[in-house]
Amino acid sequence: MKVMQLLHKGKVYNGCVSYAGSDLMEVSFEEPSTIIGGDSVICFNFQERVQMRVLQVSWSKLVLVPADSEVFKIQAQRDTNYDMYRDEDVSFSSYKLNTYGTINDDFKTTAVRYCSLSRLGFGFEVNDFSVKMNHVYDTMIICDDEAIHPKIIVRYAHIQERTIRYGAEIHAISPSDLNKLRYYIITQQFREN
Repeated sequence: MKVMQLLHKGKVYNGCVSYAGSDLMEVSFEEPSTIIGGDSVICFNFQERVQMRVLQVSWSKLVLVPADSEVFKIQAQRDTNYDMYRDEDVSFSSYKLNTYGTINDDFKTTAVRYCSLSRLGFGFEVNDFSVKMNHVYDTMIICDDEAIHPKIIVRYAHIQERTIRYGAEIHAISPSDLNKLRYYIITQQFREN
């Protein structure tokens, strides 16, 4: 394991890198820290210096991703700029998902398969024409051992051969659910590689 120092709010923490990839770094350390999820840290040793953001915190280790990672641009849409939907020259990286969940409308619960996620929102598939466009749905998405509950607004529908693929922007999500979602995305990408 290589030694890495973390600079956070003027304090330097010594740690050992247990895993380092292009989009994920896990650093173990022995002394407790005041670092919380979402904080920005500078990781350095005699060979490199890189700006990272904290994705997951436990007592003895941190999971870090690059500060400019696309995963931190995923959030609830405040003021939607609909011009970005129409501009074909603008593209955003997306993450493949293969997880299940539900969408809830009043007293009707529909099982769906979530297949993609980007900064614009979720893509999901379902064999049901009753999903309403521009409608807010309560959702439940299974992320490994945990479930998150964002609210989404369905904006797009595409009829495919066997299913209907919908696109929905994130209307509201709690900070803890957003952090769980980010951690799930990064670990899923890590498992695929």
